[in-house]
Amino acid sequence: MKTLEQFLSDYIGKSKGYPDDNYYKGECLSIVKIYIKECFGILPPPSGSGSAYGYWSNFPSPLSEVFEKIENTDTLIPEVGWIAIWKPWSTNQYGHIAIVAEGCTTSTLKNYAQNWTSKVFQLESNKYTHIIGFLKPKSIINDMTDNEKLLLGLINDNGITEGDIRWVIDLKAKQTVPKLEKKVSDLETEISEIKQQLGELTEKYNNNEKELKNCQSSLKTANQTIENISAELETANKEKTNYKSWYESKCKELNELKSKTTLIKNIINFIKSLLKIK
Repeated sequence: MKTLEQFLSDYIGKSKGYPDDNYYKGECLSIVKIYIKECFGILPPPSGSGSAYGYWSNFPSPLSEVFEKIENTDTLIPEVGWIAIWKPWSTNQYGHIAIVAEGCTTSTLKNYAQNWTSKVFQLESNKYTHIIGFLKPKSIINDMTDNEKLLLGLINDNGITEGDIRWVIDLKAKQTVPKLEKKVSDLETEISEIKQQLGELTEKYNNNEKELKNCQSSLKTANQTIENISAELETANKEKTNYKSWYESKCKELNELKSKTTLIKNIINFIKSLLKIK
């Protein structure tokens, strides 16, 4: 990442847009977005209001990762590299935004800006009128413990800057990314395998469901057949009972007929015997 000095060397005297010169060229927020991206390593977000003032009123993410908001006061002297923000006023509904330069006092703000007196990025001098506050860069170095500073050789003034430390962190992140990408790839492979297994289990489940439905249908048919056979058997039993009654009745009639026949025969024999006697 760039230092402020490198950034100024690259862009002073130029008119810049963001994300490239085809968009909002010469606008105050465009050059500040480039500053945030190239010197702090984050993607500058939209303001959320279509204005420079939105960087204060909305403070959109991820600005809070590298900046803190400092309200303007009569005694405050902002430091080089801070971002100054103007609130809207009667002739400017968008406000203004700039990068604080050296030489500020309690009455004069030195700053680098576009679209104040020119569309070109250049040094300006203003009063603090309408300035609502500043975005102060969070210091990685200041947040370190003494042991961490000693480890990096910062206390011995070896020329290591805030930008250098951010570059080291960015390099570490770049080294970490391939490892994370491999983990993501491995997880995606596992997910793919799980999805395949899930598909196979789903297919087996669906087949089992079909078999179960077929079995239920067969069982229903079998139950219906049993009911039909039971009804037929009941009818047959009734017919059997009726036939038995009819058979017994006929047997009784036959026995009676036999008895009558025997009686008749006896009478005939008796008559015959009488006739012989005569």
